[in-house]
Formats: sequence, C-alpha cells, structure tokens
Amino acid sequence: MSVHLQKLNVLGIRNLKPQNVELSQGLNVLLGANGSGKTSLLEAVSLLALGRSFRTASARSLIQHGSDYCLVQGRVVRSGQQHALGIQRFRNGAAHVRVDGSNAQSLTNLAELLPVVLLDTNSVDLVTGSPEGRRRFLDGTLFHVEQGFLSCWRAYQRALRQRNAGLRRGTLAGDEAWRREMARAGELLTGIRHEWLERLANKTQSLGRDLSTSLEGLTLQFRPGWDVQGSLLAALDERLGSDRQQGFSQTGPHRADVRILVDGRPASEVLSRGQLKLAVTALKLSQGQLLAEAPAGAPLYLVDDIAAELDAEHSLAVCALLSNSHAQIILTSANQSDLERLWPLQSIALFHVEQGSITAKPTGISL
Repeated sequence: MSVHLQKLNVLGIRNLKPQNVELSQGLNVLLGANGSGKTSLLEAVSLLALGRSFRTASARSLIQHGSDYCLVQGRVVRSGQQHALGIQRFRNGAAHVRVDGSNAQSLTNLAELLPVVLLDTNSVDLVTGSPEGRRRFLDGTLFHVEQGFLSCWRAYQRALRQRNAGLRRGTLAGDEAWRREMARAGELLTGIRHEWLERLANKTQSLGRDLSTSLEGLTLQFRPGWDVQGSLLAALDERLGSDRQQGFSQTGPHRADVRILVDGRPASEVLSRGQLKLAVTALKLSQGQLLAEAPAGAPLYLVDDIAAELDAEHSLAVCALLSNSHAQIILTSANQSDLERLWPLQSIALFHVEQGSITAKPTGISL
C-alpha cells in the first residue's frame, strides 16, 4: 500500500497558470524545457505535504508576482481513506491549512497524510550543509515511523524554549525544573533517534553498495548533542554557568548531528560531487524504504530531473529501485529520450509543461 495523490489544484505559484491535474497512482512524468514550470509543480506538492517549498523557506518568493497568496489543494488516498488537503500561504508568511473541510491546527496534519521523499538538485546539502538539515531529515523520517516521536519532540522543544527564554531574560535564578524536563524528554528523544538511525544506516549501507563501489564504506554516525558518557542532566548542570552567561542552552538534542562518513572520514571531504549525489540518493531511498515498512505504506516520491544529476549508469540504477518500490512517483524531465532509456516498458502518465501550462497526454502509454 502507498499514498496516492489523486488530484492537485494549484493557484498563484511562481510561473504556473492555475492548474487542475489528475495524477496516476504510478509514474507521473512532467516533460518540458528548463524554466517551463516542471519544478514549480513539484514545489506545489512539497507545499501541500510540508507547508513549505523544498527550494526556499520564504513564502514570498514562491508566490506569483502580483498575487497576495498562493493556494494548493489536493485529494489524497492514505491507508484506504480519501482526504481533502489544502494550504494557502500569504506574503507575510502566514498559512491557512485545511484538512477534510476543517481548519487544521498544524502543518503536521498535512505531513501525516502526505509523506513525501524528495530527490532534487540541492540534495548534497544534506551532506555538506549544517547539522540542522540532517536533524530535520532524521526527525522527518521518525515523524512517520515512530508513533511516540512527535509528542516527545514537542515536550523537549517546549522545555528548551522555556529555559532559553529565562536564560535570555536572566530571570532563572534556579532552573532545575526546566533542566530536569529537558533531560527527561531529551534522553527519550535521543533514544528514539539512535534506534531508528541504526535502521536507516543499515539500509543506506546496503543501497550504497548497490549503487556504487565508491560507497562501500558509507556509514552514519549519530552524535546526540552531549557527551553520553554521562546523563543529559549532568551535562546541563555542568554547563549551567556558561549557559547563563551566553543566554541559551548549549548542550542537548537540539545540537545533535548525523555524521555521514566513508571509511571513517567525512563524506564531504572524500567524495566527488557526483558521488555525494549518490550518497544522498542512497539516504533518501533508505528513508523511503523505512516509510514503506510503516503501517501506512510507501511515500510519494518527488524526483527532479534525475538524468541531469547522475550519469547514465547510476540514473538507470536509481530508476530501477524507484520502479520496484511500487510507489507513486512524480518526476521531471527535459528530454524524452532520457525517459525512453530510464523507464523502458514502463506505463507512464505523461504531462507536457510549457510556459506554466500543464497538458496531460494519453494515459498509460509506454515509451
């Protein structure tokens, strides 16, 4: 079983004209020249699933020039149930979210119904970028596979915010209660992260070996954000004076990281850019496999012009893995010959994209 985005309505996103798109449960290909609007449609799906574009954190840059807002609506089938999702983003950053005709309290209401895995042109940032991006990747996976994760994460974040607010104001003459709550929730959160990272690491190692000999030594190493030789409470106690001086909590799960290594060395130092893309692809495909093993089933894959990012051999290998996932895929391509090479005999729902307009071609064709 997998999630199925059946229908997508888009208004006010970048260069896209108002669109109503009916999507296949299998492979959906957006074919068009660069700048035609293909990736903008992937952004629209990302907005519907995550509340943000994968290309920018700013709602203002996503909204079409001359519009005050953008709107994305979708009809989703998840675990055999149909759901209506919608999100409206305004230039001031505000968001209005609706699920099944009612106002939703949080963006997480969208994410739990429309899990997505993204393979895009900026994916190497997962390896070369800041720890925050890797924490978000890990936590985004745990959100879908571990039932108790969200409540634990929220408890830790609440305690962290309260303690930091007191530290900034200098009003925490004694903050033992917040330190204890941070330690309680933080150690639970860290236990969940560590357990699932081991599962993710095993899948990533296996997929890495399948994709390239250069990734045979690929490993993931979890850093919890404090010296785990002692408890988190002991670490917070030890840094109490420094935290008061700095005005924020300097240790804990909010400083955690996932180190991506090859033969014990940072992957960013030993791999070429092409090899880094393969490493991130292995990570993302492993994420998708973990989600597929969860009760709700496989995610929706968003794949942005894979033939432009990987060489012919590795593009073919990745497409074979995606095809075997039996998941819904929305993929962009600038070249029809790439489709014929990468998806032989594959039934495809084909859409031509030109100047922001999306036109469906006859469904179920094989290239």
